[in-house]
Amino acid sequence: MFAQSHDIPALTRWLKAVMVLVVLMVALGGFTRLSESGLSIVEWKLFSGTFPPLSAEAWDTEFAAYQQSPEYQQVNQHFGVAEFKKIYWLEYLHRLLGRIIGLSVILPLAWFWARGMLTPAMKRRGVALAVLVAAQGTVGWVMVASGLVDQPRVAPVKLALHLSLAFVFFLALLDTYWRLRPVRQEVVSSAIAWAVKGVFLLIFLQIILGALVAGLDAGLSYNTYPLMDGAWVPEGLHRLDPWWKNHLESVLTVQFQHRMGAVVVVAAALLLAALSWHQLRHRTPLQWLLALISLQFLLGVATLLTHVQMVLAVAHQLLALALLATCLMLVKAYPSRQG
Repeated sequence: MFAQSHDIPALTRWLKAVMVLVVLMVALGGFTRLSESGLSIVEWKLFSGTFPPLSAEAWDTEFAAYQQSPEYQQVNQHFGVAEFKKIYWLEYLHRLLGRIIGLSVILPLAWFWARGMLTPAMKRRGVALAVLVAAQGTVGWVMVASGLVDQPRVAPVKLALHLSLAFVFFLALLDTYWRLRPVRQEVVSSAIAWAVKGVFLLIFLQIILGALVAGLDAGLSYNTYPLMDGAWVPEGLHRLDPWWKNHLESVLTVQFQHRMGAVVVVAAALLLAALSWHQLRHRTPLQWLLALISLQFLLGVATLLTHVQMVLAVAHQLLALALLATCLMLVKAYPSRQG
């Protein structure tokens, strides 16, 4: 049990508010990355960094620090303070929203705790949420720092970890919410329940593959579909040594595996529907899953064909979050008869 019945409305309002902030954060993070603003602030000042530069002297100090970074020295040497401000503000807002999310978790949690509104199970869950939000901020800085050393690009694996943690945090919030406000359930066979979990894991893996694509800017290459570099299976997929680097650092291989991952996810969802459709009385969660997967597939293709048009790319990222949330709803809605 997560809360007494009279405490549930306050807790669910809190969780919904934090989830809205996380959705905004995912969107803002997408715009920050695509506008190449993420490396504009080269220091992590947890408290003093809450406020932006408020004077010409402060702006000159920030710009002087940026001038020492690889991005300025290798890419943006033509920048003056005016150009610097344009990329600074998105990263500043991204970090500010991160601080707001952290406070929106920790402060209400402490208040609910002090008023005795949390059961032991909810206390454990609250601590886990606080740890996740702290880990997300830490990994975010580790990711940015990876682009401040030699090359003006964050490490793709660290970007994938940063995005994955954001999605895990959102799922933890949503799972907590649904423990307080359970979804409608229909008991199904263990085979269907495991198939639902399998689709969930495939979608999460596909999101990680997509983050690797983003980290390598792989979507800016091979902008045709369904053929890639003029072939169904392009040449040169495994040219890097050792072999595992191809799956993390090769633009060709990383984009190809994300393409194939999309096909696998669609096929798995259709197979799930074929196996379970006539056994289910309550099909709404499954219908939502099929609709969102179809839309996400088309949006992914459109993003590729438009050479990663910014609005489409951010929509693709947000829809991935909605799709993962829908799949969690299926896990909740279709429990196994065997528990």
